Amino acid sequence: MNKKALVAFTKKAAKSIKSEVDLTDFRKMFTKVTVEVTLNTELGEHLGYSRQAVQ
Repeated sequence: MNKKALVAFTKKAAKSIKSEVDLTDFRKMFTKVTVEVTLNTELGEHLGYSRQAVQ
């Protein structure tokens, strides 16, 4: 994990969050993307499936 890139991303995203609704939407989107990437990594590294085989 590149912490500098993560901090830069967080600061950039925070600038566009103006309300509680914006924060909730961002949290949901971030959680969805994180879970998808984690599951795809799990399928690829531990179970031997390629991403194309899953779709």
